Amino acid sequence: MTSVVVTGAGGFIGRRVVCAANSAGYSVTAMVRKPYPDAVHSVIQHDLSLPLDKLPPADWIFHLAGAYAGAGDEELQNADLAMARNVIHCGVAAGIKNWIFASAAEVYGDVHGTATEEAPTEPVIPYGRIKLKVERLLLEKTKDISNCRVVILRIGEVYGSESRLITELTARLKRGFCPWPGTGDVPLSFVHVDDVAQAFSCVVQSAPVGISVYNVADDMPATWLDFSVRVARLLGTRPPVFLPETVVHLYATCGTLACRVTRREPILTAHAVRLITTPKALSNTRLKHELGFEPRYPKYSEGLEEVFRGLSHHS
Repeated sequence: MTSVVVTGAGGFIGRRVVCAANSAGYSVTAMVRKPYPDAVHSVIQHDLSLPLDKLPPADWIFHLAGAYAGAGDEELQNADLAMARNVIHCGVAAGIKNWIFASAAEVYGDVHGTATEEAPTEPVIPYGRIKLKVERLLLEKTKDISNCRVVILRIGEVYGSESRLITELTARLKRGFCPWPGTGDVPLSFVHVDDVAQAFSCVVQSAPVGISVYNVADDMPATWLDFSVRVARLLGTRPPVFLPETVVHLYATCGTLACRVTRREPILTAHAVRLITTPKALSNTRLKHELGFEPRYPKYSEGLEEVFRGLSHHS
């Protein structure tokens, strides 16, 4: 039986990855910060930003634990980089040979056209920079492991019924006023969370020995304008109000400064504004051709239909 350790197993993507691994018959160890409600082989409850004593023997580590994509440098250094160092150190010490790291499209920076895995990595926000640092750290620390498989998944904009993207966008649209920076005409690749989980399964089944990098995305890049307007139509609300980027940047900066005084989490950060105004359209051709990936939702519109059917069923 294939055994996997999943970090960030309690998160939005992590829970779907665990579900897919369970369905495939894998023995799953879920690593979480809070009590874990789902049935798995074992659970390790630990704050991964703190040193680990050890990891159990396993065939694979799926490393998904990390902070919010709109976070700043300091938070990401204290979260993503610290967690990666601890997990990689213990995983290598435990003799684990096979690794999947959940990286992100943000490592490419401003994408011109559609990014393949050979595109330059020139991140423009802290989230992209820290993901690229973790990629390089993982490759460095595993380079002497023989017959290993180290796989980097550069994942597009993930959505699903429990995603931060859908819950926050839905809440703002329902309030009747949803400001959006710029025109929204920013090309990017979306991917349904179930298709992200499928990509992990494809890696375990088919990835070659050595280092591999794959983009994880649906088949049809779209724009934030397309996506947000479609969500508004499904909700029956007004679409977002598109504002000049300078106005939204000023709002985000002022809000962040105010939140430092009140010690609250800002609603919008300058990094989050940059996140949704940076093009990041991805090609999934390599993942499809080499590992047999076939997205269940090849277009974001099909995935959104499923998301809102599920939400209406539960409401």
